[in-house]
Amino acid sequence: MRFLIACVVLFLVPNWSWATWSIIIIDPKTGAIGMAGASCTYNCSGIGQLIPGQGAIIVQAMSNADARRKGVEMIQAGHTPQAIIQALRSPVFTPEEQQYAVVTLNHLAQPSTYTGSATNSYTGALTMKGVSIQGNTLASQDVLAAVMQAVVKGQNENLPIEEILMLALEAGSTAGGDRRCGEQRASCAFIRMAKPTDKRGRPTLFLEFFGQQRSGRNAVHLLRGKYEKWKARHRV
Repeated sequence: MRFLIACVVLFLVPNWSWATWSIIIIDPKTGAIGMAGASCTYNCSGIGQLIPGQGAIIVQAMSNADARRKGVEMIQAGHTPQAIIQALRSPVFTPEEQQYAVVTLNHLAQPSTYTGSATNSYTGALTMKGVSIQGNTLASQDVLAAVMQAVVKGQNENLPIEEILMLALEAGSTAGGDRRCGEQRASCAFIRMAKPTDKRGRPTLFLEFFGQQRSGRNAVHLLRGKYEKWKARHRV
């Protein structure tokens, strides 16, 4: 009985956040939408949804699936990111345990985020036109700043959106990543990109690495290996 109670308590402890640092980017020239994330958890690729040609949403920290579904419905209905975030702050979605980010193609200049008061420090978000960067359980505020710097640099160099996402993940890792992982920085990571003509659920690019043991190799570095193989097959 004591063992069962201990297991239940461990399951309920909120420090198993589904994601730590993540990025949404929309390319206004091509309409491509991308997202990426990394964490010191088993798997974080389910935190977000892309709706090709429309937008993307991330619901991380405790990653409420109902909130994510509601956000997708509202993106498809053409609501603004601010209206979507406001709806997801309803108590039914336990918003103080969530971290939200919404970016849409029709409202590029108005990405919107919300970070609940019960998320784990360091936590925060940065946005600019067509871009949202958010994180919780970070090593420091430097992680978000490093990710944004990588995004801006990549855009200034006219890099493909998928390359910018990969560089942004690496920048977050170099800056400290998930504080729970120490020098490992992340035990799972993913990258996803959809063109406007892609069908929902079948993006042009979806790569992930998950299940890496603690104190093992950095999942962001492992994801880079998968990405380079994908790039060799799909880029001239």
